[in-house]
Amino acid sequence: MFAGVSKNNTNDTNDKFFLVVGVTGCGKSTFISRCTGKPVTVGRGLYSYVYEFTSNGQRIHLIDTPGFNDTSRSDIDILGILASWLGVSYGNGVRIHGLVILHSIADNRMSGSSMRNLAMLKVICGFTSYANVVIATGMWPAALTYAEKANLESREAKLLSDERFFGFFTARGARVLRHNEEGSRDFTREAASAKRIVNHLVQQSEMHVLDVLQLQREIVDEGKTLGETAAGIAAAGELYKERKAHEHQLMKLRAEITRHLDKSNDAYTAQLRELEVDAEKKLKKAQDDRHTLKQRMEGLQENELKVLKGKMEEMDRLFRKEVLAREKELREMEESLSEMRKDLARKSLKPRMEHEKAVSDARERVSRVRKAHQKFNDQIQNSLTSGVQMDNIINGAVNGISAGVTSAIVAAELDRDAGEVMVHALRYITEQPNQYEEYLGGVSPQGG
Repeated sequence: MFAGVSKNNTNDTNDKFFLVVGVTGCGKSTFISRCTGKPVTVGRGLYSYVYEFTSNGQRIHLIDTPGFNDTSRSDIDILGILASWLGVSYGNGVRIHGLVILHSIADNRMSGSSMRNLAMLKVICGFTSYANVVIATGMWPAALTYAEKANLESREAKLLSDERFFGFFTARGARVLRHNEEGSRDFTREAASAKRIVNHLVQQSEMHVLDVLQLQREIVDEGKTLGETAAGIAAAGELYKERKAHEHQLMKLRAEITRHLDKSNDAYTAQLRELEVDAEKKLKKAQDDRHTLKQRMEGLQENELKVLKGKMEEMDRLFRKEVLAREKELREMEESLSEMRKDLARKSLKPRMEHEKAVSDARERVSRVRKAHQKFNDQIQNSLTSGVQMDNIINGAVNGISAGVTSAIVAAELDRDAGEVMVHALRYITEQPNQYEEYLGGVSPQGG
């Protein structure tokens, strides 16, 4: 979960932390995966993760940030998540050393969400120099004709020179690098391209100390509410427009419903009612966002903690449910095997090996789930009592859980049934013994 890190979570003060930013779908997760060599959980903007890898002896942390165009949460929600993580990390002594701004060259125009993303990025950073920033154009097609390549290069030049787009950053020192320009599908070549970009930022961070992000300074040092920060003010402007639009839509719908109350077109009236409910939800969300803007650092953290605790409670419930199901399965198999043994003993025969193995496998599955549940509870209790950040629990990619129990439930799409997600996660662990043993610190699941 996007809950901040501290120097206590890292062993070396020379560690480098880089934000990977861009609109949803621009390739952030793939870029990070190529750097780390591991799968990356796609959080769909709900939460974000810190991924670690080593390059040339340097430990590097890439922060996969949510984009300001996510359909699941508002810009205010996403800004709150960013402010909470950046504020806590800054308070814990962690500094951001640079940014990778990813942009798909395949996009033939700058969408409204892309423009909004850049506008928010400017006020979040607030740097005088962007020398520690790389604009990485990605998703280059393979096997381009001369005319196609010329067209894309012209598009890129326009984006990088226009102050409305990336020209603002390049004019202030940002470097432009093409990621995987050949459009290669080869993992090694993609990885080399991604690491080249990160290594450039590492070198820049050695020569130029990046300023503290404006959002961090405002939230932590100046004690501003989210709405008082430059980013909050920018987001509030958009929020006001959205709220007015929702109010206007709701007024029109209610007027239309009133006109058709005495008419016989029930289907049309029902459709209007559905639209009215949807508009009311959107308006209420806009009003809730206004409350978020009034919060200070502590309030933002409290919100995130409430969400986190809710997820933990749901995970614990699903864990218990899965343990009971596994135990029931084992009991039934043991009873069946016992009856088989009695029957075969009367006939002076031995049980077939596959029957014995099936029960042995079931015992192992129960043992794994029990141990995973205990490990999960121990980590939660340790974090709650010691005040340590919960990234080590939620961020599976860093700590070996790796798309297992916690990553799957916390970062899974919330439009799927939570029970199905959790069962899938548990099955992943039971079917991936190597990763499971890594999660348990190398303890073998055998032996109960």
